[in-house]
Amino acid sequence: MSISNARREFLAIALASLAVPAIGQTASVAILRRTVASEVTSLDPQRPTGTLTREMAAEMFCGLITVDALSRLAPGGAQSWNTAKDGLSWTFTVRSGMRWSDGAPLTAQDYAYSLHRYLEPSTGAPEADRLDAIIGAKDFRFGRTTDVPLGIEMNSPTQLTLRLTRPDIDLPLALNSVSCVPRHVIEQHGRQWAKPETLVTNGAYTLADWKAGARVIKLKSNPFFHAARTVLAPEVHWLTGYDDATRYRLYQRQEADIATIEDSGTLSRARKEFGAQVSSETKCALGAIGINLLRKPLDDPRIRRALVLAADRRILSDKVRGLTEQPWDGFLPPGIPGYEKPLLPDYADWPMAKRRAEAQALVAQARAGAAEPLSIGVGFPASATGERVFLALRQMWRAIGVRLELQPLEGRAYLAALTARKFDLFSHNSFATVPSATPFLERYVSDASLNCTGYRNRNFDRNFLLAQSELTLEARANDYAALERDLLRDLPMIPLFIGATHRLLSPRVRGWTGHTGVLQPSQFLSLTT
Repeated sequence: MSISNARREFLAIALASLAVPAIGQTASVAILRRTVASEVTSLDPQRPTGTLTREMAAEMFCGLITVDALSRLAPGGAQSWNTAKDGLSWTFTVRSGMRWSDGAPLTAQDYAYSLHRYLEPSTGAPEADRLDAIIGAKDFRFGRTTDVPLGIEMNSPTQLTLRLTRPDIDLPLALNSVSCVPRHVIEQHGRQWAKPETLVTNGAYTLADWKAGARVIKLKSNPFFHAARTVLAPEVHWLTGYDDATRYRLYQRQEADIATIEDSGTLSRARKEFGAQVSSETKCALGAIGINLLRKPLDDPRIRRALVLAADRRILSDKVRGLTEQPWDGFLPPGIPGYEKPLLPDYADWPMAKRRAEAQALVAQARAGAAEPLSIGVGFPASATGERVFLALRQMWRAIGVRLELQPLEGRAYLAALTARKFDLFSHNSFATVPSATPFLERYVSDASLNCTGYRNRNFDRNFLLAQSELTLEARANDYAALERDLLRDLPMIPLFIGATHRLLSPRVRGWTGHTGVLQPSQFLSLTT
């Protein structure tokens, strides 16, 4: 690190120490304090506005199927389930005697209602298309009918059956994303039901204190949670919206027990100061850049291949990001159960000189006769790390005759622009809450709600449905390979690296498990003196 960089980092930490408000909680065996960068804008678990909302959903709401401490699918509101031999129906046995945090009874009817609401167009659940195999779900989701999907049947207060148009062995994975929500509260308060004063939950925690815009979200254990006796941390404080330097300072002052790290400078400093207290985990996640195929000249496969070839992933991962992420050229991360070794392209092992030379030739061929260099823009959530990455890419692509304009936007503005496809290129990171190929592949299905690239390929759509309909993971391997071949040929995105996370973990924290999933629910964690 240069002297000027060291001074800037020292100044950032010093200023952060002045800016950190008094959280008002010293170390306690009763209160687990976790810090994250993002902020909560909504507590409605079916309308997630970011990663933190998803984590809050896992803390306070429990669907039919949940995850365990190792991010594996586990029984939630359903104590068990089974599927017919033909894969066209699933029956869930719902736990009896459950209650909402306000004491109201919780039955299979609540889960049926939650599925209906999740599919409603007005809800806008971003992953609702994962339930399209349910009879009537797709027409209901697109507003082609107002009839409740026929495939959702409540047989009794403790039994729910889902009937499908085709087999879908990923249904449990999809249901893990569907939080159960309180019909009796929603019907009384409408969209205001998720406000702090009216929020009712059924998960391990319920809201103790939070106001919109406040940075500390205080949770307390829910005595009506079906597994309340197993909740180890009785109170959790989520400290949200702080930058890396501030989160680091909170940890230094022992005002946080778990602090996320998203900056290479902070990571280096943490490893020097705290050593083994830094927890680093490779995740089932990909860092990538999406390509808007609906914009010229990005509809030209030669231009897309040139951009892919000229991105020096090793430099981006090791020198620019500096977060120990593995450079990657594939569309699926390695280690997915049943598909551990995804395909890589022919150029994966090429030296950069060869890649760059072909990229230059492709751009020259595609732009023959053009008077001006190719100019494209890239949108991304405003951050220091993101800016460094795209400034580095600007230099790499300049060498092949491409000019890159950076278009950083804050939070909601970025999401709105992304949804409206206002960018040529855009940050396109993806992850799997539970390790699976589906979250990475489904975003390229033509009518997928998360398809931001405009990719359209009937063969891909057909093979994706075929993969979803296979009755075993083993039978899906050939389908996955076909899907990967389509993507590696068409290149609707630019893969960069396999995701990793870094956190400072207090020696007082017990129960933290290293795994490739995303969630680490607080109910499995505890503190020692």
